[in-house]
Amino acid sequence: MADSSVDAEAEEPFSLLFVCVQPMDESDCCVIYRRDYDRIPHPSLDAAIDNAWRAALQRNPAIFDGSKFRLASVAPPEESSSDCAAWPTLHLGLTGYREYLGTHRLDAPLVAQLMRDGEAHHGDAAAHLSNALGCEAVLITSDNHAVLLRRSSAVATHSGLYNGPSGHPEPAHAGLGEAYPCGEAGCGGAAGSGHELFDMDQSVARLQSTASLPPDPDSRRAASELFDSVVQETVEETGIPRGALSAPLLLGVMTDACGKPDALFLLFTRLDAAAVRATYDSGAAAHGWESDRLQLVPCGRLLGGPDELAASLGIRMTGVTRAAVECLRCVRAHHRCGGARRMKAGAGEGAAGRSWKDHARLWFDDALS
Repeated sequence: MADSSVDAEAEEPFSLLFVCVQPMDESDCCVIYRRDYDRIPHPSLDAAIDNAWRAALQRNPAIFDGSKFRLASVAPPEESSSDCAAWPTLHLGLTGYREYLGTHRLDAPLVAQLMRDGEAHHGDAAAHLSNALGCEAVLITSDNHAVLLRRSSAVATHSGLYNGPSGHPEPAHAGLGEAYPCGEAGCGGAAGSGHELFDMDQSVARLQSTASLPPDPDSRRAASELFDSVVQETVEETGIPRGALSAPLLLGVMTDACGKPDALFLLFTRLDAAAVRATYDSGAAAHGWESDRLQLVPCGRLLGGPDELAASLGIRMTGVTRAAVECLRCVRAHHRCGGARRMKAGAGEGAAGRSWKDHARLWFDDALS
């Protein structure tokens, strides 16, 4: 994400690393967390990380070097060597905000050199990059509206653009962030596209030998935090209580123009559009300062494309949000090509006992067909 407000006329490019044509809950998604997947230090350019961090602290003394998960690679089902080979496998290590600013946000020639050296010496163009993993939700109301938030001038990036509830999974919440090596003063997050289904971008790290190991307790905690984080961000940014939200379903993973990855989720609320607006307007959102307007968009219009939203409603979305919408469009296309029959399996328990995954399957059939 850019470190300044984005030109309202510019559309940040993105790449989809994979799309879940059958959105997955936590039990479907295999996450392997290993410190072997941490960023590899660069022998000469790591001094640039220190310089970038000192400069960032001078601009904003409130920032601190919180730990983040690092996305090392995404293995499609047919390429996964783990016990979860029926599903995509996310390989996570540990990084932090300091490493993110000092790698992805360097001047373009230095980033290019990091990537060339990573490929040349480690067979992985991203070996020296932070790849801090974010998360974002497409939040759907009970009467079929998508919830979008306009980013306020108080946030560091993309002010004036719309996104869904978003943020980062926090390793510390899973008891996994203590070992992250803090930087200098201020250590202690910032305050305040062609693709194929299940296809990896070549710049994503290759599988390592430890991927064959089954998920351990640390990996299970990392997976739980990944899925829980998008729910927590939604509560904090909209004020909707947890009890009115569904379990999150993974739609896919993307990278932005700087190579930073985000996991994209589908989330439902039992509240209708009017109740969501009333909750937001009440000031119940703990992080309400991050946005200055809530927009409720009928799902059909959301999937009509960013140009239609910009022309009819004046809505321009971040690259991460446009990637999430593109995932929904891919799922809809999959349904229209006959995938809906396969996805409806297991959805016959009735509304009272139906899982959120089955609810999503029926929603795709009824709302997006």
